Amino acid sequence: MATAYLASGEVYTDALSGAPVAGMTDVPVLLTKRDGLPSDISGELSRLNPGRVVVLEGPNTITDSVAAQAASAAGAPSERWSGADRFATSAAISAESYEPGVDTVYVASGRVFTDALSGAPVAGKNAGPVLLVDTDNLPDAIATELTRLAPRRIVVLGGTNTITSAVEATLGAYASAVERWAGPDRFSTSAVITRLSYDPGVGTVYIASGRVFSDALSGAPVAGMTAGPVLLTDTTKLPESVAAELMRLEPKRIVVLGGPNTISYAVQARLSNFVTP
Repeated sequence: MATAYLASGEVYTDALSGAPVAGMTDVPVLLTKRDGLPSDISGELSRLNPGRVVVLEGPNTITDSVAAQAASAAGAPSERWSGADRFATSAAISAESYEPGVDTVYVASGRVFTDALSGAPVAGKNAGPVLLVDTDNLPDAIATELTRLAPRRIVVLGGTNTITSAVEATLGAYASAVERWAGPDRFSTSAVITRLSYDPGVGTVYIASGRVFSDALSGAPVAGMTAGPVLLTDTTKLPESVAAELMRLEPKRIVVLGGPNTISYAVQARLSNFVTP
């Protein structure tokens, strides 16, 4: 394996831009604490034996000591992809991973994690980056990266409460087409994203919590590798918009990401009704 990506399990933003890159290149995103590398992650790095470890974000999020521990566990050198803030880091990850002329750039909120969780596998499948913007502002680092990428299309993930219409209008200067994929809430938005990206008869659908980000951060690259969608659910209830999308997708398998504290066994039991024999 050429690369393993190491991201924070305590701050979601960096993994959101890293997940599509990992999915596109068929490598994992592993999560760590800021000040200590969990033993499970150390063991997995040793097992994977990657050629390098790429740390996503700066030492305020993942310390140099943890980066050194990860490199030692992998038996490989480490490097960082980071910027001055979450937006600049998003641009740096993109700049390291994509050549100019990409077809589609996916733009997500750097303040709310949910929309990018379902968008990251789509971006990975389609070899397009996820770039983070502020709610009502296009950061300079992102504007510069969009100019370099020169995409044909920009897809805004999420509604106007997370990315305003003014930001959407500004994005029109960087691509010939800008469209928004959104629903009335985070669960419906995940269903809209998958409806516009996947045909019925998918092999595997991944179900993640729409309330807790950590499980889907490592699951999104796997979904990107296997061309499977990520749909979000509530902790104790399967939203009807997601149920309707599962019925349309007709998956052969459903994988629940995370334990019963984030997605209950009752939800898991209901999900079994949507698996196509």
